[in-house]
Amino acid sequence: MNPTDNLIDFASYRKRKQAQQRARAMWDMYTLQAGLRTFTTAQPTASTETRHA
Repeated sequence: MNPTDNLIDFASYRKRKQAQQRARAMWDMYTLQAGLRTFTTAQPTASTETRHA
């Protein structure tokens, strides 16, 4: 294994993660404009109800 192999892997990993983030943002924009806000990848909001064991 060459010492530069890790650098190539890190670069491709970073590019893949950035592409995933862009795709999620584009999908969120699409669903918002289409009126499908319930199907977004946004994190769920915190629940206000209390739960007891």
